[in-house]
Amino acid sequence: MTDQRVYVETSLNVNFLQVLEYILSKAFRNSNDHVLKYFWCDGIDKPVINEQFTNRNITSINKVATQAWIGPNGQDRFQMTIKLGPCSRRKVLKGLDLHECLPNAESLDWVEIDTQKFLILL
Repeated sequence: MTDQRVYVETSLNVNFLQVLEYILSKAFRNSNDHVLKYFWCDGIDKPVINEQFTNRNITSINKVATQAWIGPNGQDRFQMTIKLGPCSRRKVLKGLDLHECLPNAESLDWVEIDTQKFLILL
């Protein structure tokens, strides 16, 4: 049996994280918020695939924790949580591409951000 962590790593690869970074930056630019409008994302760290992704609990994964570099200069470190819906969770469990699961960059309605605590939830 294949270790399912391999599938998670395949889906949440560097290419996916770079596309997410671009979409998030574009969504910030499209924001009506006078502060967030000038934010951008300068990178998203690859999530650490550890014991939280064991074969035993892989099917119950609904979020992935990582860090992102966000702010008006793109250099503030935010703790990022990426929520996985049913479709993206199925794709992650199979190691499939997640690009089609990415939200629309025209708005920030899929983003919760706390600029004081440096937290972001997607």
